[in-house]
Amino acid sequence: MKLLSKLTKQYIAWSLLVMVVSGIFIYFLLSLIINHQMDERLTENLQSVEKQLAQYPETTFFDPVAHVEKTENTKESIVFSDTLIFNEGEQELEDYRQINAVKNIGGQYYHIILRKSQIESEDFLATLAIVTLLSMLLLWLILILFTRKLAKSLWQPFFSNLEQLKKFSVAEQKMLQLDDTGIFEFDQLNVVVKVLTDQILNEFKNQKQFSEDVSHELQTPLAIISSRLENLLGNPDLNDYSESLRSIYSSVQRLSKLNKAMILLRKIENSQFESNDVTNLKTVVNEKLEEFSELLMLKELHLETQLADDMMIEVSPMLTEILINNLLSNSINHTEKGGRITVEISKNKLQIKNTGVAQIAEPDKLFNRFYKGNPASKSVGLGLAIVKKICELHHLEISYHFVDNQHCFEIVSK
Repeated sequence: MKLLSKLTKQYIAWSLLVMVVSGIFIYFLLSLIINHQMDERLTENLQSVEKQLAQYPETTFFDPVAHVEKTENTKESIVFSDTLIFNEGEQELEDYRQINAVKNIGGQYYHIILRKSQIESEDFLATLAIVTLLSMLLLWLILILFTRKLAKSLWQPFFSNLEQLKKFSVAEQKMLQLDDTGIFEFDQLNVVVKVLTDQILNEFKNQKQFSEDVSHELQTPLAIISSRLENLLGNPDLNDYSESLRSIYSSVQRLSKLNKAMILLRKIENSQFESNDVTNLKTVVNEKLEEFSELLMLKELHLETQLADDMMIEVSPMLTEILINNLLSNSINHTEKGGRITVEISKNKLQIKNTGVAQIAEPDKLFNRFYKGNPASKSVGLGLAIVKKICELHHLEISYHFVDNQHCFEIVSK
């Protein structure tokens, strides 16, 4: 959930709670005020009744508004209370506020009950409550809209800088330029982020330079060693050492391949092959199958192809060739003599299958660097890691599964 939405949600929840509590408090407060005013009116009416009885003791009063009778109770008292009286005309119970008093008037004690209907007060209270509630709701909505608009305005520089961070790439080697927000906390965050990104760029640049220098320096001595070993292998006077020389030559060649593969992998990770080109995978597959035709014949492998549809991917032609080359060479190298290789292309899916005796022991590690399903393999163990990295950087899904005694590599374009 976005921060602004969460803040608004919390604000609405707490505001509603405050409104409900405030509404209840206001209702009871108004009820107390109205009852106090009615009690004052009833007290005034009681005083009027007392004066009337002092002058005319036999005055007649009518229920339910007033009830007066003589009493033997000689203890004066005044009690205010609420009561319900049945209205014959409306056929319903109505609320009344009453004063219940015992008074000594001219030596005679009277039990006096005076009542006042609360219907008008209740109507007034209901109207006042509705007006108050609507006013609070209107104020609440205005505050929500104002607060949300103000929050968006305050957070806009943050989101603008966030977009710049999303677009930040070490491969582009561009220093991050963040906008000043005018808000202390955001500006402090910008300073920290700027320092971190600058450090990342410098470390990336240093690491890239170091790896390039090492790789470049390795290539020259490896080439010299290979050249001199080839000369030694052709020398008839060194036949006794030919086996050792061939072993050394094989190791040097493997080291050279490993160095080239590491250089390629580093370039891919650094996005040095990025382009907006769209490549037809079907065309590249046909070209690579033509290149591997002699090797397929040499190993007596049966090739089956179903390349009816074009498959367009946003990958540079060079990386596409590396991708297909590594997958096909992997399948050819791990297929027994006389086996079968199947290549299928649909609109958004490529499948390369090869027959095999058994499933790979640890298929989840298949795309890891230097992993070998067969320890005796002369491969450097980076071919499939390069394939995986190309797919990751270009939003392609690659997977492996073993079905019907076939190893199947599948690439799906999202």
